[in-house]
Amino acid sequence: MKTTHELFTASKILIIMTMNKIFTFFAFLFVLASLAGAQTTSGNTPSGDGISLAPARVELEMKPGTETTVVINLDYRSTSGAAQPTRIVASLNDWDITKDGRVEFYKSNTKPNSASSWLVYSPAETTVTPGNIHSIRVTISVPADAAPGDHLTALIIEQRPDTIKFNQNARQMIVRYRMASVFYIKVPNLTRRGMLANLQAESSQEGIFVTPTLKNEGNSVIRPTASVKIIDAVGKTVAELPEIEPLPILGGSLTSQLLFIENILQPGTYTVKYRIDFQDGNKPTEGITDLIVKTPKNSPQIAITDKTTQKP
Repeated sequence: MKTTHELFTASKILIIMTMNKIFTFFAFLFVLASLAGAQTTSGNTPSGDGISLAPARVELEMKPGTETTVVINLDYRSTSGAAQPTRIVASLNDWDITKDGRVEFYKSNTKPNSASSWLVYSPAETTVTPGNIHSIRVTISVPADAAPGDHLTALIIEQRPDTIKFNQNARQMIVRYRMASVFYIKVPNLTRRGMLANLQAESSQEGIFVTPTLKNEGNSVIRPTASVKIIDAVGKTVAELPEIEPLPILGGSLTSQLLFIENILQPGTYTVKYRIDFQDGNKPTEGITDLIVKTPKNSPQIAITDKTTQKP
């Protein structure tokens, strides 16, 4: 199964060089975690040291006026034996998934469905030591007038900048981590209504690109499953992705998620079938569009359709 996951870890890697100049290189690594209870990690450094965060995703169905507490664990692992204690700080961000499938983070309490003001966490700052698990307690209090639907926030864990030591006389690679545990606070009455709004396909020198546009008209996240088939003029399947796990579709949102099939097609007319089960209690939907591959192949042909048919 090809999976696309849901949560991010951002690592900033700074390479400092001497000889009267300092060059800084920022590399951002986004790792999306697919399962509740999965971990996000700051990534292994060349020494094999790293910090992981679990659970990566917290989903709680809570009625208005209720309160609960959960624990987020930081596991500081070191295989090199050279890791040192480090100071970390926690904060809250709002977040969502953009139309093109990127996880974006925002200042807390700025998004309409923010749950950031509902969370209180402790400690807000602490020193983590190698070989130990450190816990952060998070208490969620849902207001009595909370609207139905998913309310989102993220607990961000990052290293304090003032704990990073720069040696001007040596070459260094310094890893700064930024991890998140995302929260879905689900207030009843939840609705999920998925729709395949459009389907686009094109062929290039690299392969086939299929872009379904998916919409959730409900107020709670949908996690669909899907498949793609490319069929030639005589009905033979020439390429496929038999099992896909698209990014979640948040309540009230629309996404266009590019799919790539590494297969070079001969010139001709093909049929693209995209089948998706929104897991919302309705029958799967199948979208169909034509794909015309012409010579030369470096001139992609695009076909767009809004036809969908309901199939069991």
